[in-house]
Amino acid sequence: MHYTRRNFLNTALAGAGSLLLTSGVNYKSPGTSHPNVMFSPGSLDDAAVVARAKNDIPKVRTREASIRLLKANGQSLANAEVQVKQLRHQFLFGDNNWFMSKTYRSGLGESDRLKYYRTRFSELFNSLNVTAYWTERPRNDSAKTEDFQGYKQMEDVEESVNWALSKGLVPKGHPMFWTVPKALPQWLKDYPYETMEKFIEVRIRNLTARFKGRIKYWDAVNEMLWEPHPANIAKRKWPYLESMDNMTDYIGKVLNWARSEDPDARYAINDYGLSANLQNNLMASNGQKVTAGFQRKRYLELIRNLQAKGTPPDLIGLQCHTGWLKPSQQMAFYDEMAAAGIPLSITEFWAKTSEIMDSASDKVESEEWRVASGNNSLKHGKISMEEAVEIRDKYIIDYLTCAFAHPAVDSFYFWGFLSMIINFSDKLSASHDPEPVFQEVKRLITQEWNTDLTIRTDNNGFLRFRGYCGDYSVRVKNTSGIQNGYGFNIDKNSLNNEYVIKTSI
Repeated sequence: MHYTRRNFLNTALAGAGSLLLTSGVNYKSPGTSHPNVMFSPGSLDDAAVVARAKNDIPKVRTREASIRLLKANGQSLANAEVQVKQLRHQFLFGDNNWFMSKTYRSGLGESDRLKYYRTRFSELFNSLNVTAYWTERPRNDSAKTEDFQGYKQMEDVEESVNWALSKGLVPKGHPMFWTVPKALPQWLKDYPYETMEKFIEVRIRNLTARFKGRIKYWDAVNEMLWEPHPANIAKRKWPYLESMDNMTDYIGKVLNWARSEDPDARYAINDYGLSANLQNNLMASNGQKVTAGFQRKRYLELIRNLQAKGTPPDLIGLQCHTGWLKPSQQMAFYDEMAAAGIPLSITEFWAKTSEIMDSASDKVESEEWRVASGNNSLKHGKISMEEAVEIRDKYIIDYLTCAFAHPAVDSFYFWGFLSMIINFSDKLSASHDPEPVFQEVKRLITQEWNTDLTIRTDNNGFLRFRGYCGDYSVRVKNTSGIQNGYGFNIDKNSLNNEYVIKTSI
């Protein structure tokens, strides 16, 4: 049997019990009188959901713009042919800095492999997810900012942030705080909680203040639904379901400390295990059965509590590297989480061929990847690597398309996309050439979902067009025939993107 993505997903996931999303999709399509337009798998298959998403993208991601061009003397620049070129998206497309960070810290900052990697990165993305772990053991190759008490290790974070800014990319910090034991310095646990909390506050304030104005997005608190309040670290047995009051307490403090240092940055809380069950019959340390649906309800309750306390996050972070969702399930997931009224950020997305080839063993994410025991619900016939790549690539493109089409989604971050699809090893056989899926993602972001027009002003110097939201240049030929560029932007939150631009003509 030849496995297409649809065949694979239908045979591998349908009825598997790993996905507990609603069967219908309350996909909030733009341009409709009713806010919720129901998609039912019985009447609309997943191919139709993807087709609908493609159709909706221009409605969701573009806005009307009106630009009036004036000559240097103030008269209208009438009937002039100009180029309108989008320079970057307002929507953030990104990936993490894990490979470049590790390479830089290994003393290979001038190596060809890092140069190739960064060239490819800046060709494709407009944001860099900069890892800034307090510590993260036992991964010795991760960036750590204070593994040993009093010894700040900020050079790697600084280098990644500065590189991103030099390329016009938006740096995003990850994470400010994470209570999983491997992410807390060992020395911190030597102190009573009252002292520990002071160290945490200093960590948050110093990190935010140091990168104020440079890092404008942060994953402020990571994976709280599975981990204890810092006062309860000693009681931790994964999965640890902390009380709602305790989570609201410490997350609210972290958000307040960060905002008091940089009120202009945007702060997310971020979690996993929301779209697919990590394993069957997973029990928490308190005896509670943990499912994806249960965690989604807790997440929404936590956000409502933070809103009631006046400390809501600016973004709801959704990790997406557990479980493969069909498009209808993906849209249902976004609809459910969008009920909080806060923008969604896809924070950690991956889809690997190994998850298809090795799917006889379900994978569980806790503090490390572990192989779960018990019956496997994802068994299927053997497939070739070529077929696995085909499945993976189609899944990535459809997943990205659906996310970009959903009006609640604010940004999309891969987690190791480039290092997965390009061989950056130091072997002589390393070509640094990306797999075809790179070119397809690039085509979508830089061509299909991008505005590049050659148009003519009217008699009064006006340009009127609809463009994808982001930063632009309108380019006008001067008397020497050389183009001069003048910047403006199209904002998704504005219905009146109107500008008057005085040229040097």
